[in-house]
Amino acid sequence: RDYFTTGGSISRPRKGILREAADIAYYFKWPRHEILEMTNKERVEWLLQINRIHEAERRQRFADSQEELERMLQMRIDMEE
Repeated sequence: RDYFTTGGSISRPRKGILREAADIAYYFKWPRHEILEMTNKERVEWLLQINRIHEAERRQRFADSQEELERMLQMRIDMEE
């Protein structure tokens, strides 16, 4: 069966709902049955939070790399003097 309903949502492709559930379960460690009982809107809201977390982590990694690059460049300048 390719379609099913959960949490009052209109029938949607099973593959999409399972992917959403897998992403939420992976990041928040919530049990499958709780995620599948959510409405589509609730799952989308939690997926948006996961994306927000990823974006914040990406920005922090970029800032850390920039700081490391500046530190390395300063060390090179200091060595050349």
